[in-house]
Amino acid sequence: MTHYLKCINCGHLNEVKSEYLIFCSKCDKKLENNFTAWKKRNPDKTFNEFKQLACLTQEAVQNSPVKPKPKSRKSKYWIAFAVTFAIFYALGQFGGESIARYFKSEKTSKEILAREWIKGTYGSFGLTVETPEKMTKGDLPIPENIKQIIDQMDVYNYVSNKGFKVIINSLKYNPSIGEVNLQGAADGSVNEMKKQKGVTDFDYSEEALNKNDIPGFIQKGTYNQDGLGVEYINTGFSKGLILWQVMVVYQADDEIGRTAAKRVIDSIEINVDSAIFS
Repeated sequence: MTHYLKCINCGHLNEVKSEYLIFCSKCDKKLENNFTAWKKRNPDKTFNEFKQLACLTQEAVQNSPVKPKPKSRKSKYWIAFAVTFAIFYALGQFGGESIARYFKSEKTSKEILAREWIKGTYGSFGLTVETPEKMTKGDLPIPENIKQIIDQMDVYNYVSNKGFKVIINSLKYNPSIGEVNLQGAADGSVNEMKKQKGVTDFDYSEEALNKNDIPGFIQKGTYNQDGLGVEYINTGFSKGLILWQVMVVYQADDEIGRTAAKRVIDSIEINVDSAIFS
């Protein structure tokens, strides 16, 4: 199968024949997501995984709509990080001024694991997750330049009084973006977390993760938020113009929260028959 790496400077599709593709064959600019750069972020991944996760297939190219004039790099930045903006806006709403405010002395209750969890489908794109209680639909303000490239966004959260938090975000982008950049969403999540006020000692790992043959990633990380130890698990999946993201956050010394978070992530299902990929 033929794979392509798209140049963000001129939009040219470069055929990926080897791991040594570094520069665009049309404009001679460096390809920002070349294999060498990608490998540094994913040291345990192979060249074949790079082609699967970071490149376009010939079928995807043939079925993609006619592309408008390439957007500026600034626009590309906002496209890649739109989902992350919404996730962290929601996180901020949980505790007011600081994530630390709602974590402090609020570990997850053991009762969470003993109760019967609810398996629900959230949004219009077939994402099913199991949580202690039914997730609540949110309504987040989006900057105008983000709204222009998102056809639909469904945000849900599990807002417990104490303990771990769950956020679900499903987006269907406008065809004008061409395709969803999965690695861009993964990198954007990390960059946005590092930029949050009060965040220090940030560390994470990333692996490929598939659900129902839909490519994705899973990130597991730790950081300090205003001196408080925090852990998180962040997952993202994309197909066509749709991107799904499920994130759980809990206090670093919250063992019950850690167990509950893993249960949420393990329960993720995506029903491709109910999702709209055009």
